[in-house]
This record gives sequence, C-alpha cells and structure tokens, in this order.
Amino acid sequence: GLKLLAFERGAVILREGQPGASLYMLTSGRVRAFRKDALSGKQNPIGDLQEGAFFGEISILTGQPRTASVVALSRCELLELDRPTLDEIAKTHPHVWDVLREFAGKRAVESER
Repeated sequence: GLKLLAFERGAVILREGQPGASLYMLTSGRVRAFRKDALSGKQNPIGDLQEGAFFGEISILTGQPRTASVVALSRCELLELDRPTLDEIAKTHPHVWDVLREFAGKRAVESER
C-alpha cells in the first residue's frame, strides 16, 4: 500500500477533477499545485511544495475528485499511500484522521486567498 514513485521535471502527478484514493508524501524535489479558473480555463498556481510536504489528502478524506493538479518542478520522488493502507494505520493510530482533517482545512482556507 506504500509505493515509491519517481517523476521527471514537468510531469503531471495529479490532475484536477480525477478520482483520488491516495495521498502523496514528497521525499525529494519540488512540485507546484494548480487550480483551473472556471471562467477562463487558465491554470492558476496555488502553491509550491518541497521535500517533507504531502498532498492529495482532500480526495482521500472526502472521496471527491482531486481539487488541484500537481506538476513536478524538478525530478521528484514521492511515497504514495493508498486508502486501504491508511485505514489500517488509522486502526492503531486513529489521530491520523484528525491530523489529515486539520491539515486539509488549513490548506482549503489558504487556497481561497
């Protein structure tokens, strides 16, 4: 349930609107998140992430499609954690869900700015 993935600069890691049943931890490199403007169709940057960051938590929490696209700014390595594995971890560490919910809430507020 935990996979090591590598992406080259410019690779699309996630696409806004696609289903998402995993979250990602950035172990090396940098990525940029984008959200599509509904009126213009333009991809607007919403933030850069670097080593130690994680993303994809909103879809894994809500079951809703991805809320942003994420592109590699440099060669990246990521750990992908799928929902069944996260459920297993949460059985012994239930606070994991609280941490993810809190983080997702903060990220949603920041992206509205």
